[in-house]
Amino acid sequence: MALFFKYSMAKLIVALDYTNPLDALEMCAKLRDVVDGFKINHALWSQSVYIKDYTKDNELFVDCKLWDTPNTVKQVLEKIVDKGATMTTISTHNNPAVFEAIQPFAEQTKLLGVTYLTSWSGQELKAITNQNAPLLWRNNIDRIRPYGFAGIICSPNDLATVNPLATNMIKVCPGIQYQSENTGQSRTTTPTQAVQLGADCLVIGRSITQAVDPIATANQIRKELDMLTPDYYVRNYPDGFSKEWMEHGRTETQD
Repeated sequence: MALFFKYSMAKLIVALDYTNPLDALEMCAKLRDVVDGFKINHALWSQSVYIKDYTKDNELFVDCKLWDTPNTVKQVLEKIVDKGATMTTISTHNNPAVFEAIQPFAEQTKLLGVTYLTSWSGQELKAITNQNAPLLWRNNIDRIRPYGFAGIICSPNDLATVNPLATNMIKVCPGIQYQSENTGQSRTTTPTQAVQLGADCLVIGRSITQAVDPIATANQIRKELDMLTPDYYVRNYPDGFSKEWMEHGRTETQD
């Protein structure tokens, strides 16, 4: 298994899985100084302009997994961008006409391809798509690559397959479990494991938002992520740091 040591810290994005916008705004106010962004879904995206006001300069990730006709996807995406989204999800199963219609928006927000959900098991993937995961990833990444997509949504468990296929794309990983919780996902890893596997952005929900102290939990996760960067070792172990690792920024080790 390939493990990656990140030159810069992976981004920490908190999933605001609320239906009441006031609850979401309250959590934004608590966490906006200690995380890199917030994710909202269909239940809150119409309120995203207000949430954006609370996020400062952080990422606002609107996760609607758009899949429809070219005109409909374009119209909805235009509204999402107008409300301040810096990241948004598009199903990779759309036809090329959809990708052509939304390509101009790639200059205004990060388009992220969604191939299959982290809540699906391998058996469910096969039953629904009639493809195994490696073939599905290859086909779908190839489909979106020409249209300016900034990244791909994937389980950390798929990163070994995705990394060589999406070398110039950011890997945004939900299904992150910190300590003990029921995430509703079938394929989960810890924040540290996800980054070691190559994740660029971690999406974490209830592990933080339902913690006794969300701020302390977010800070602890960031501390653990910081320990995966060269800067941490430069600051704390200046005499024992690998010069080769520092020069290359990212090294790979094999189990």
